[in-house]
Amino acid sequence: MGSKAFKYELVFKDGIKFLSPDVRRNDPRWATESSKKPIRMLKFFLPSGQVLVMSGFEAYNFFVECSENLGGGGCMLEAFFFCGAHSGHVMVWKFDLRQKKVFRFLKRWGEEYAGTKTRGWRPGIFGEKPDALLMAEN
Repeated sequence: MGSKAFKYELVFKDGIKFLSPDVRRNDPRWATESSKKPIRMLKFFLPSGQVLVMSGFEAYNFFVECSENLGGGGCMLEAFFFCGAHSGHVMVWKFDLRQKKVFRFLKRWGEEYAGTKTRGWRPGIFGEKPDALLMAEN
């Protein structure tokens, strides 16, 4: 597994980059990362060597889905979600850890997660063509 697996990288409008810690075990710092500058590109690195690359969106979001252990103990991490908003729609990439599958959805703004709105949106760049693809890492 690569050293960047389960990390995301933000490339801001000014070219500055931020690499998160492993999002499975640490605070991913999405909400606390100090820079609120517009995001030009988001990358998410998978252990398979693939990388999700999202760019040109007006806003970006990242969140996790967890289930509570009814027998006690901590919660179980179920999935990671990466979202890009553009012109009233949201492209949602779901990385399902239980099924070991990747899903891509196009939703209306405010209905991006199970028909409901999410919090934590960060600014992107307006006026660019959005693009998102899952590709082999260079």
